[in-house]
Amino acid sequence: MKPSTLAIALLIATAAPVTLASTAAEREYQRGYDDCSHGRYDQDRHGESYKKGCRAAEDGQPSKAPAGNHAAKAKLSDLKGMDAIKAIDVMTERGFTSVDTLTAGDTLYSTYYNAKTHQCVQLTTEDRVVSVDNVPSHPKCR
Repeated sequence: MKPSTLAIALLIATAAPVTLASTAAEREYQRGYDDCSHGRYDQDRHGESYKKGCRAAEDGQPSKAPAGNHAAKAKLSDLKGMDAIKAIDVMTERGFTSVDTLTAGDTLYSTYYNAKTHQCVQLTTEDRVVSVDNVPSHPKCR
């Protein structure tokens, strides 16, 4: 191998990890997204990127912006704490259809699907919305 070829190969080999590595902000965004997708929130360390990732997860958005002509995910984080009846109206306004319901005591578990955004969501309500959770798979969310 000629010295110039060796130098170029070495430059490519050392530069490749730099171009593939994400920035600290991107890693924090992803950490926030992953934590909040799984119902965890790091109380001690949460910069702006972490908070943005967490909000995206709570809103049911994909961790990366969708490519092509996919519909934007409907915002959902504002439903928590809302009056249950109002939340049902809001879900309908945002394009969701009720596909399943389960009652346990005073708690109502309602599953909604938005065909345009392909979001499947469960609202847990008593008098108010207790939680809003993405449902990874449900037979009626198609």
